[in-house]
Amino acid sequence: MTATRPNAPDTRARSLRPAEIAQAAVMAALTAACAVIAVVVPFAQGASLLGMVPMGLLAYRYRLRVLIAAAFAGAIIAFLVAGLGGFMTVLNSAYIGGLTGVVKRRGRGAPTVLVSSVIAGLLFGVFAVGALTMLTRLRSLLFDTIEANAKGTARFLEGTADFIAKADWWPLQRVADVVRWPAEPLRDLVAGALTYWPLLIMGYSVMIILVVSMIGYWVLSRVLERLRGIPDVHKLDTPPDGGAGPLPVALRDVSFRYPKAEHDALAPLTLDINVGEHVAVTGANGSGKTTLMLVLAGREPTGGTVTRPGAVALGEAGGTSVVLQHPESQVLGTRVADDVVWGLPPGRHVDVDALLTEVGLAGMGDRDTGGLSGGELQRLAVAGALARDPALLIADEVTSMVDQAGRDALLDLLSGLPKRHPMSVVQITHYAGEAEAADRVVSLSESLDNTAMVDVAAVPTPAGSVAHSGSGAPIIEVVGVGHEYSSGTPWAKSALRDVSFTVHEGDGLLIHGGNGSGKSTLAWIMAGLIAPSEGRCLIAGKPAAEQRGEVAVAFQAARLQLLRPRVDLEVASAAGFSPNDSARVTAALAAVGLDAAIARRRIDQLSGGQMRRVVLAGLLARKPRVLILDEPLAGVDAANQRHLLRLLEDLRRETGLTVVVISHDFVGLEGLCPRILHLRDGAVEPSPTPVKGMS
Repeated sequence: MTATRPNAPDTRARSLRPAEIAQAAVMAALTAACAVIAVVVPFAQGASLLGMVPMGLLAYRYRLRVLIAAAFAGAIIAFLVAGLGGFMTVLNSAYIGGLTGVVKRRGRGAPTVLVSSVIAGLLFGVFAVGALTMLTRLRSLLFDTIEANAKGTARFLEGTADFIAKADWWPLQRVADVVRWPAEPLRDLVAGALTYWPLLIMGYSVMIILVVSMIGYWVLSRVLERLRGIPDVHKLDTPPDGGAGPLPVALRDVSFRYPKAEHDALAPLTLDINVGEHVAVTGANGSGKTTLMLVLAGREPTGGTVTRPGAVALGEAGGTSVVLQHPESQVLGTRVADDVVWGLPPGRHVDVDALLTEVGLAGMGDRDTGGLSGGELQRLAVAGALARDPALLIADEVTSMVDQAGRDALLDLLSGLPKRHPMSVVQITHYAGEAEAADRVVSLSESLDNTAMVDVAAVPTPAGSVAHSGSGAPIIEVVGVGHEYSSGTPWAKSALRDVSFTVHEGDGLLIHGGNGSGKSTLAWIMAGLIAPSEGRCLIAGKPAAEQRGEVAVAFQAARLQLLRPRVDLEVASAAGFSPNDSARVTAALAAVGLDAAIARRRIDQLSGGQMRRVVLAGLLARKPRVLILDEPLAGVDAANQRHLLRLLEDLRRETGLTVVVISHDFVGLEGLCPRILHLRDGAVEPSPTPVKGMS
């Protein structure tokens, strides 16, 4: 057996890899959209500058062939929508973005862009001269147009001068002479230029491409400079084929430290994974679970050795497949059956119907992926992974966003895979029940990024005697709320129907329901982010859309809510104080169980649970009247779940904070949420009732 080198260049890879296809597709669509806007919308030509950014990112991060594929796809889309103007706009964005990205990636500067743009201008000029030489009719039409424009402009100047000269006042006579003067030189200049038209075309081509290239470089390079400081720590490359496969794999004192980090994200670990095993990996947030997934999927560790008989072969037959926590990031096809085979090489036979049946999606091959629930999306992601015939399947927190029924179905599916296929499953989880279903459990030690469990407030009172439950003034009033997405179109879908309830100040409400029951839509309406199609939602007696500052909401996907590159900047920005106020940043982080040392960490170096707590730290520091939490416990380890719930209970009891929680997890929520609202298919099942003990 030999040690693999996951970051070694793949000299065999001449065709695009699935990840590269996905990147090219997304960036091509963005560039085409910018080009269409620039061409179709009046006075929106500046939108073409935005199209340079996606192409620049591709050139900066990926191979040149990825940029070429994206440019070709984007140009075809833009041509079909906006004609030749859109086509040329995409090509221009690809040229400038590609040039800038390659130059910045290789550490060059403006002189390289200058020389490259002159050469590109000369080549384009030669092409244009050659085309006009052969296309004589087009050349005559073009020159006649230029000459007619010049003569028309000259006549306009002369006519304006004659009109001014009619006034019998000598200063205006001088003005008329000045206006008339350019007319004749303009005719002579255009006539002479058209006589030497090849030189004119060459000079114009060089000048225009030089100017556009330098402006584009100046604008785009600032974006790429910021990206240079963001290490692409989660990027995985397919290593060269080493024969055999990824199993069995042996990790010996393997550790990993992210760039510029002060300590290891994954402490030294010795681990063996054999063929046919179902291994559960548990541990606190920040203990290195996701980092271990990256190492198993091909990331080279910063310490220790990884030994396997062949290549990781990420996404290849007999290799490694990964299913992530958020299935939306892995579902790319618009149709279920198409997504299963998306990115597979031509000629690969896949029994799509059998795979869909195995993962519990029988008969759904023609369904639109946009209409699937969270649990269905996760099962589809598993089907896509199985279509690669992996020897190793890694599932990273795949049940955290799924209701209990979907969670049980996914667990049965994952635990049964090693019995039905010659493969192993590594499942990363926080749930004890899921870990018990595995053949063995690997528990990672807690890292320095998490503080010990220290109580920062008194133990809350029992749920039955919560002082503010229903006793304060009404703060949230939902009256007859209904909502329909894509209303008035063939794709209209009802999310909520006639929902009514009242939440009083200082109250705690748990909104519960299966995937697709309308919970998140209701949260967005209460936060004032979307207006209901029917009914009304009031915050403190006023429409929710007018009271956004009164309501703080933590989204289900915490990463989408983190907009700053570093933890301290994010917390300070969300809370509204200076990032230089380190004491307030430290206090905000401590309130959610994070050590002060994490303040200087980059957001992309955090685990999913840490990201969720950083969001909550910024929101709590704002001291809102209403706090809406969409799946706040997803991805958070048990110890920090207890810590967060105690913190929220104390805030609700002592400050009158109103808390609305949307969650699939009930354990520990009795004290925080004495009331519960059940949603089923967008409607309230029973009315909110006091809860003496949730199960």
